[in-house]
Amino acid sequence: MTARSSFPGSEPQVKFRRHIPYDVPFLLVVDDEEFLCREIVEYLRYHGLAANYETDPNEAVAIIDRERPRAILIDINMDGLSGRRVVEIVQNMGFNGGILLMSGDPNAVYQANFEGANVLHVLEKPIPLPALERFVRGVLR
Repeated sequence: MTARSSFPGSEPQVKFRRHIPYDVPFLLVVDDEEFLCREIVEYLRYHGLAANYETDPNEAVAIIDRERPRAILIDINMDGLSGRRVVEIVQNMGFNGGILLMSGDPNAVYQANFEGANVLHVLEKPIPLPALERFVRGVLR
């Protein structure tokens, strides 16, 4: 059984596909929970924002290097590369877009804030989508 979206006009997306014109700034959501990625991206698209997602943190590094999103929303705790490690790698590659960290673990959120992560904001899951939309809208300008 496939998960269905609650947003009209949205379509499921299996892997990163460039559907956004190259001159349009977009948000890349990186999380190993595909359902969460899809819901965030579909919500943002429904509200007129350009967004895409990747569930594999290693592939996300390649996409960030190749596609240069304006901003990244990335989970702190993922299998394989952690979100913090991905951030470190892409910043060393010269990525200077906006970075938002998220986690369902309140301790990870607290730790990231305490360590002064070089990011715009650290969010705790579940993320209130209307607030995320307003924040992303400002970052993509």
